[in-house]
This record gives sequence, structure tokens and C-alpha cells, in this order.
Amino acid sequence: MGTSSSNKGPKGRPNPVPEWENDSNQNSPSDSGIEIPSKPDTPDNLEEQNENDATEQISWSDVRRSFTALTKKTSKSNFKKFTAKYRKASGGKKGLSRSAIGGKKGAIILVDFLETISKVGIEETLKKFKIGDISDLKAEGAINRIASIFNEIDGTDEGSAASSAAIETVNKLYNDYIESPNDINELDVEHISDYLEFYISKYIFERISIEITNALEVKDLKVSEVKNIEAQISLFIDAEVKLKFSHANFSEMNLREKNNIISKIFQDAYSLI
Repeated sequence: MGTSSSNKGPKGRPNPVPEWENDSNQNSPSDSGIEIPSKPDTPDNLEEQNENDATEQISWSDVRRSFTALTKKTSKSNFKKFTAKYRKASGGKKGLSRSAIGGKKGAIILVDFLETISKVGIEETLKKFKIGDISDLKAEGAINRIASIFNEIDGTDEGSAASSAAIETVNKLYNDYIESPNDINELDVEHISDYLEFYISKYIFERISIEITNALEVKDLKVSEVKNIEAQISLFIDAEVKLKFSHANFSEMNLREKNNIISKIFQDAYSLI
């Protein structure tokens, strides 16, 4: 990498954590109907758990070096080393989850939207979310109209990652049902889980992309090289983030209950990369 100064971390951090986030780990997600199984206690996984839960942070110069190694050889091993150091420098999986203000807000909105479709259908859902009729709109217009439900996500770098992930997820949702639009009314728990998994994977990728650009100064790489390494990172994240959880009715939960569940899901996701 270049000659950027050591210990330089990401810019554009999100707003301070809301008061209710301090209680996010007091209630077990399983109390609300969601269960996320832990990975087997193999030596590798135990090492990863200890690493994620460690309180000692490392400098971003260590992250920079591991990223440089990844750009030279985009292997899964180098990817894991890079993300392990990225987690540590960012405060571990819990620190990343706590700071994912926009990410969690987007996840809650997405699940609420999809659950509403599964209960009352797409037409009533569009009315409830004040989206309006999109039947006469072209694809781009319809996607932008639906994506407007995420407008309340803030404009920080972290919020930008959430907004980008939300738009990608809406784009996927639209294209998945463009040939048979009525099938969207048959959304079930498994499909909702799949879209949430997709959103979180894209969020993690978008946030890492922003933060390595800010903190690691990729100016020494050509544009094509940056795009290539980002594509590889995206593929690795998509392959690793495989979430399994049971159904919970978000529409009947208060904000704290929703955040408890989403916080656990984000922690689990960050443990997997």
C-alpha cells in the first residue's frame, strides 16, 4: 500500500449510539422467536470467537498490511486474515454491530416491509408504506419508489452503506418477481430470511468498501485493481454470510425488541466473515 500514516481509521462514523442500544444485549433473541445456532466448537471457530470477543483493538496499520496481502493474492485465507484484523480494529463484532445504526434501521424496515407483503399482499403494502401505485412505472422508477421507504437512514458513511445495500435488495426483489408479479404475495419466512441475508451481506461489503477507501488509501491501486479486489471481497462475503433463524413477527414488536434481534443477527454475520 502507500505511505499513509499509521493508526488511521475510518472517517464519517455514525451518530452516537441511542440510549436503547445500551440494552440491546439484555434480552435473548430467542425470547422473541428467533434462534441463531452457533457454529460447532472446532479449533478454528473457537479461535475466531475469542478473536471477535477480544477487547483489545489493533491499529489500522495492521489492517492495511492484511489488505495489501489480499490485493496481492485474493485467497480465502488472506480474506479471513483481513476481516479478522478489520473486526479487531473496529471494536470486534459487538462494536461493529453497535455502530451499524443505519444498517440495523434498514434491516428492520426491510423485514417490516416484507412481512407486510406476506400478510396483506403487495397492493395493500404499497398503500401502508405510502409508496403508491408502481404498475405504470418503468423498472428504475418502481425500484426508486420502493427504495424511498429507506430515506430516513442518515447520511453518514455507515448510513450510505445501509442505503446502498437497501437499494440493491429492492432491486433484487423487483427483478425476482418482474415476470410473475403476483407471486410476491406468496412470500414466506424462508424468502424473507433470504432477502435479509442478502441485505446484510451487501451492507457489510458496502461498509468495508467505504472504510478501506477512507482508512487504507487505495490510491496506489489502479481503478481496475480496486474493482477486482472489491468484487472478490463481495464474493467472499456472500459465500460466508449464511444466516439461519426462525420467524418472528416484527410488526408486533417495539423498537427495542426489534433492535435486540437485529443486533444479534449483525453480530452473527460479522462473526462469519
